[in-house]
Amino acid sequence: MNKQSVINHIITQLEANISVAQQAVDVARDTATHKDCLGSSKYETMGTEASYLAKGQGERLLELQRALACFKQLSPQPCTTAKLVSLVTLEDEQGKSQTLLLAGDAGGLKVEAQGTTITVITPQSPLGRSLMGKSIGDDIELKISGKTNYFEVIDVA
Repeated sequence: MNKQSVINHIITQLEANISVAQQAVDVARDTATHKDCLGSSKYETMGTEASYLAKGQGERLLELQRALACFKQLSPQPCTTAKLVSLVTLEDEQGKSQTLLLAGDAGGLKVEAQGTTITVITPQSPLGRSLMGKSIGDDIELKISGKTNYFEVIDVA
């Protein structure tokens, strides 16, 4: 699988998410400052609530912009052990595989590339932390909600 192609898909998805987030910020800001939302008593809090929403949407927008800047700077290189900007394919005990991209940002983002769903994970996540330094054939044991899960590294690129 071509890592640069995957990164390009992630960049496209982040740009789309930024567009949606910018619209949400605009709507929340306009609502917070609209004259009908200012309220005539302390019990009318729509303007205050809208300002909290605008703040949260603004923070989300900044997170997405930071992630986009991070991915635009990446220069993927081939690798044999899992590290940042590695594509890792895992297989669980039932034979189900999943492909992950280890990255410094945008954890949880999923993209479709070359017919495969790729999930971005960070080294801060338990799975990301467990993957660092692993090679093809290595096993990973990971406790999730009190249940131990086992994975085998099938591919690292």
